[in-house]
Amino acid sequence: MGQSMIHSAPASSLPGSSLSSGEIPSVQPGLKVEDDHFLRGILFVEKAIFACPLPGKAWIELGRWNPVSLLLLVPAWSYQVSGPADHWWFVARSANNMYFYAAQFCMDETGKNHVTGSVYLGLPGAVASGLQYPEAQCWLAREWAPCRQPRAKRDLDRLLMKNPSAQLPYSWMDNNCQHFAVNLYEGDHEHIV
Repeated sequence: MGQSMIHSAPASSLPGSSLSSGEIPSVQPGLKVEDDHFLRGILFVEKAIFACPLPGKAWIELGRWNPVSLLLLVPAWSYQVSGPADHWWFVARSANNMYFYAAQFCMDETGKNHVTGSVYLGLPGAVASGLQYPEAQCWLAREWAPCRQPRAKRDLDRLLMKNPSAQLPYSWMDNNCQHFAVNLYEGDHEHIV
């Protein structure tokens, strides 16, 4: 899972957290929004998949292209099954392009699935949440596209847990972050955002 370079604080401690409905608070872009009450009425209407290289990507790729693996045609099937040696994370954005929901899938230190879904004020926080190391470069693995329907944060949280990847044990080979993100982006109608 990516390291977050953004500091987070509960929305209740943010300036303007007691504003009446409809007012936009003055908060720092990139800030993680942890109070669901603060997000009432916010709908996410577009989606994309971001990617960045995994730490040690060069070694992973070298392992795929050594003489022994070439004889067994490992590079051909390994890219087809597990994808490139990159981390992918799903991002949805609100209609006003202020709020970004970032979702990721990985295996925790105990070997269990770890699924996260967080909202950030501004795209920089959502991007930083998925970066695997501070100097990592990222790109769009899937372009921005309309969501199947507008979704509230609670709807996205529910879809994360229903994601077929989240239901199966994490596997770098055939059930990894890329499978998780693609299921949300272009999966079947029951699981797609």
